[in-house]
Amino acid sequence: MIDIKIFWHKNPDTDSVISAIVFADYLNQKWYNTTAYKLWELNNETKYILELFWEKTPETITNLPEGTRVWLVDHNETIQSIDGREKLEIEYLIDHHRIDFRTSSPLIIRTEKLWSTASILYKMYKESNFEINQRTAKLILSAIISDTLLFKSATTTKFDIEIAKELQIIANIDNLENFAMKMFDAKSDLWNISPEEIIKYDYKEFNLNWTKVWIWHLDTTNANFALWKKDELLEAMQNIKNNSWLDFIMLSIVDIIWENNTSLVLDWKDSDIIENIFEEKVKNNLVDLKRRLSRKKQIVPDLTKYFENN
Repeated sequence: MIDIKIFWHKNPDTDSVISAIVFADYLNQKWYNTTAYKLWELNNETKYILELFWEKTPETITNLPEGTRVWLVDHNETIQSIDGREKLEIEYLIDHHRIDFRTSSPLIIRTEKLWSTASILYKMYKESNFEINQRTAKLILSAIISDTLLFKSATTTKFDIEIAKELQIIANIDNLENFAMKMFDAKSDLWNISPEEIIKYDYKEFNLNWTKVWIWHLDTTNANFALWKKDELLEAMQNIKNNSWLDFIMLSIVDIIWENNTSLVLDWKDSDIIENIFEEKVKNNLVDLKRRLSRKKQIVPDLTKYFENN
């Protein structure tokens, strides 16, 4: 059997973790010897789901020998991936983000405008006539719920919702909203997490026209918990910005219940950028970005356009 290692991006969200686990199972049915690995620790929501469904937590890897055959899920940008990725043999990519990718050899790329990588894997199961059992249905459904914020995100597609309805039946989950709220509550449980860890809970790094940008995203059912720690979070943001030589940083605190984005902005320079892009005033390092719940569709594209033109 062909030995393949599968992994997702650093600081993973639920969709990336579940997609790697499901993709490994999918490939095992095609007689590949595959293993899903993580590059970083999991957030509380993902831990809750894996424990709920008795799933083993993937092993952590920080580097791989040169020439290792790897398949990627839910990311493609080098800056978000494993260190030394340029020395690895990348053979397959499944993703639903913008593509910023270059390799020295051809590979298979499966990318679609769906709101979760898990939704793409659902289609691959169907195309291969593989059975989606109750365990797989629960996993894929959890990933879709997490990435779409139970279909509240602007990037949710009609197909994502149709997939979720079918999976709900297979998974035998009667009350989807109740199931989702338990997931979101687990993700919002940050009482024992330091400000530095909160900031790194779900961040992505981008190189936008030679500008080093970090965008943090915190989905929560209790936005006040993070806002109460505003001064500590700003201090941590300043340390990270200095130590990582960043040009721009922001932390979006997304209230899942009220469907609102309140973002922390560090200094006058970053405030000026935010105000120019979104035409919303920054006051006391806070800006109300209203219903911009999606980093991928409602934050990153506008920042990209700004930095490409400035």
